[in-house]
Amino acid sequence: MSIGIWTSLSKLIGEVVSVVTVSGEYVGVFDGEGKDGEIVVENPRMLIATEDGVGFARGICMTGMADAKMVRFKDYVFLTATNDDFAKSYREATSLIQRV
Repeated sequence: MSIGIWTSLSKLIGEVVSVVTVSGEYVGVFDGEGKDGEIVVENPRMLIATEDGVGFARGICMTGMADAKMVRFKDYVFLTATNDDFAKSYREATSLIQRV
């Protein structure tokens, strides 16, 4: 999906999105808006910097469950469609099919 400006977040449902918060940046599949203004993201991954570049953590925080199925963000700075290169990398990192 190309990045653009939307009048409704519902157009992003099912798309790979980037969520920026005060604690970091997260990538996942947008599932919609909650009743209290929060946003729901499925299969979230925290973006992390490593010696080799940027990668995806297996979860959303150091002490949280690995491979969380869903997270609700109440306080976030912004939400946007993820650029195509990162979206492709995210899909590869979260795919159930493992390369051999």
